[in-house]
Amino acid sequence: METVNQVFEPVEVIAHFNNLKIQIVKFKWNGSVYKVTEMLQSWKIPVREGFVMHYIVTCKDKDLLCELSFSNTDMKWELVRYDDIA
Repeated sequence: METVNQVFEPVEVIAHFNNLKIQIVKFKWNGSVYKVTEMLQSWKIPVREGFVMHYIVTCKDKDLLCELSFSNTDMKWELVRYDDIA
């Protein structure tokens, strides 16, 4: 049985915006910094008066695949879930 590491916890994110495109550089969670190696996928989910963006990223230094989300209504980032890269 596969274990899904769902956490839904706030994270601090450093991102670069260029021509309305975002590149997530790194994020901080539980006192550790995770450098984003690659952004694999993104999608937008409409909610109430705005939307939530979701991003699938890899952090090869930590051997993790993570899903991050950003809410445009409250401008908050969240780590939704993570898994080992294998």
